[in-house]
Amino acid sequence: MQQSDVLIKNISKWWVMNIDKIKRFASKKKIFQYVVNILFLAYGGITALICLCMRIFPVQKDKIVCCNMKGKRYGDNPKYIADYLLKNNISYDIVWILQNDVNEDLPNGVRKVSNGLFSMLYELVTAGVWIDSNTKPFGILKRKNQLYIQTWHGSYGLKKVYGDIPDKISFIDRTIMRYNSAIADLYVSNSKQTSEIYKRAFWYKGRILECGSPRNDIFYEDAVSYIEKVQQYFNTVGKKMALYAPTYRADFGTDAFQLNYDLIRSSLKERFGGEWIILVRLHPQNIIDADNFLKYDENVVNATHYSIMQELLVACDVLITDYSSCMFDFATRKKICFLYAPDIDKYKDERDVYFDLDKLPFPAAQNNNELCAAIQNFNQNEYNLALDRLFEQVGLCECGYASRQVAEYIENWREGKVSR
Repeated sequence: MQQSDVLIKNISKWWVMNIDKIKRFASKKKIFQYVVNILFLAYGGITALICLCMRIFPVQKDKIVCCNMKGKRYGDNPKYIADYLLKNNISYDIVWILQNDVNEDLPNGVRKVSNGLFSMLYELVTAGVWIDSNTKPFGILKRKNQLYIQTWHGSYGLKKVYGDIPDKISFIDRTIMRYNSAIADLYVSNSKQTSEIYKRAFWYKGRILECGSPRNDIFYEDAVSYIEKVQQYFNTVGKKMALYAPTYRADFGTDAFQLNYDLIRSSLKERFGGEWIILVRLHPQNIIDADNFLKYDENVVNATHYSIMQELLVACDVLITDYSSCMFDFATRKKICFLYAPDIDKYKDERDVYFDLDKLPFPAAQNNNELCAAIQNFNQNEYNLALDRLFEQVGLCECGYASRQVAEYIENWREGKVSR
């Protein structure tokens, strides 16, 4: 390998592995933002050039390349689509893009590939189908005979995104989102409201499949096996589990995540009975903070590195979150969710939200005492009625077989039955 090739490979590897840290630093340094923006555009140009060179290799219509959280996990919507294809013996070469330092046990039939620039681009350039729940890097060139399915990783979320907060998103995020919407062939939606967000805030003008979220099919399955799996993993057999899963903040800080866990466990026991364990799972943007931001013990357990979020949602009895769309996933089957949002005013200034927290079905609190009171005063009947109104308001279309519908779309495309 020539020295120039080695240099490009090392630069790309460093960029991919450090992009989150770079964005954190850039968010605090105005001058550095301009430098990062220039590097971002240059990197996109290099990416496009490599894609063009790799077009000497043919497209393999039977190859599907999946990615989740930019290579940080094996999960989310792409996982459940891949699982459906495998379980039903639908023959594809399924590739999963993962960062080099991520250790995941992939099922038989799924091939791991590093997210290094050259290895990732080769798989994408030669694949018939791309499935992603996040954006593809700027500069990746999709060929005419390829299918790009964007499932996204949020539901009809609470926090405003992209085009709905034009003055609050970075140049890089805006450019990447516009670019992905321009090259995507299909967006997967779980509600009328989500579809409208795709059109308006993602600048998307293409086809939308309103079939539900593939990752939420799990809520329509028997939960026993998932409960047993999670309880055995965290050694919580015989105890009830609450999941605390906050989203990330603009400054990537963790100050807003400080709960009085003993007080909350006591309130959960008083209202719902049993002994409670709290699993704490930070957003992927905060993975590097997860091990050190609080002291864990036998009653408060670090669940950030548990790969499959939906299994945690199915297994846990109660969810506590703030502005994460996981609240809407969790409520699909009317499971109990509480909101702890001590920084709501600051968050609305930084990001803004689609719903007033006080008008959502989920009891909301801005401090630990309010949260405990919300738990103790929880009314299931009122909660269920409020959820029914919410589902009607957003035009929810969760059905339990979204993965099947996406798989059928891919099959129809492979057989030439899908018009462009």
